Amino acid sequence: MYKKGINLNTVTVETLKTLPGIGDNLARSLALHRELKSEFVNPSEFSAIVPEHVYSGIAKEYNIYAVSPVAWKSRITNEKNKLYNADLQIFFLKDSSIALSAEKNIYIINLPAGGDLRKAGVEDMLHEIGALAGLKKIFGWKPAVKALLLTELPDMEKLNKFLARYDTASLLCIREDELLNMGSKHGDIAAMIMAKKLKVLTAPGKIKSGDFEIKTVYPLTVGESSACSMLLSFGSVSILLMFHMTDSDQLDFIHKPGSSAEIRPNAVYSYGTELLPVFMQFCGSPKLIDIRKENKLKSDGNLIYAERHP
Repeated sequence: MYKKGINLNTVTVETLKTLPGIGDNLARSLALHRELKSEFVNPSEFSAIVPEHVYSGIAKEYNIYAVSPVAWKSRITNEKNKLYNADLQIFFLKDSSIALSAEKNIYIINLPAGGDLRKAGVEDMLHEIGALAGLKKIFGWKPAVKALLLTELPDMEKLNKFLARYDTASLLCIREDELLNMGSKHGDIAAMIMAKKLKVLTAPGKIKSGDFEIKTVYPLTVGESSACSMLLSFGSVSILLMFHMTDSDQLDFIHKPGSSAEIRPNAVYSYGTELLPVFMQFCGSPKLIDIRKENKLKSDGNLIYAERHP
């Protein structure tokens, strides 16, 4: 569950005074303590200064951090223990496939190899392992997927296999006509179409659940281009995912009327093309995810930690 964050090394005296149990004098004492020691290193330093009941009251409403101003501005940390939890987890799989878990809901972007997540190394995310899972499957249980988002036309047999294996609530794609024509010949795809669970993935469409949101920011209209971008937002952090965005697509995204001029993601991932320096500047120079080094992101909604997943 997301809770708003307070960073002891950037919070102002005025904000401190608004916290439960923190008056003017205590707020100024905390600011002076920070000034004398340069910065807080651990939230426990804060708990040692304020009364226990005051700290407990604040901790119920906020996550308390002690990170550098630079880390707080970027929302990127290289210290795993700075996260309170990992309510958002993003796995960059092979090719353009991405699996993510947000507040216990599972979302898949593009099909994993063979259409089977068990071979992608994220089966534990779907609770597909263990004796209990095997027993449940005997009685017809399927792992639940909140949404499957397709930024490219998939192999229909693999898509049908995926839908047969996973209880998918909705299917979103860029080019609906092609999927309707080719997919209607396959049983599980046809069932999704008949149930009206197939939707077009164009801006400004979005999927929202609690404090998590997937918002399509490109393309603005349905066309022949396979370019697509979506913004994942959770609490105070956001990650921009880009697929096959050519140089012209990136420039179009920047200049086209109706584009999201206020997009300032904390991290950006691009599949299929390199990002232009001017585009990165447009986005506020976020962290560029290189999945050869870091193929998994974790976040508690206030900070993002990147690591290498086996």
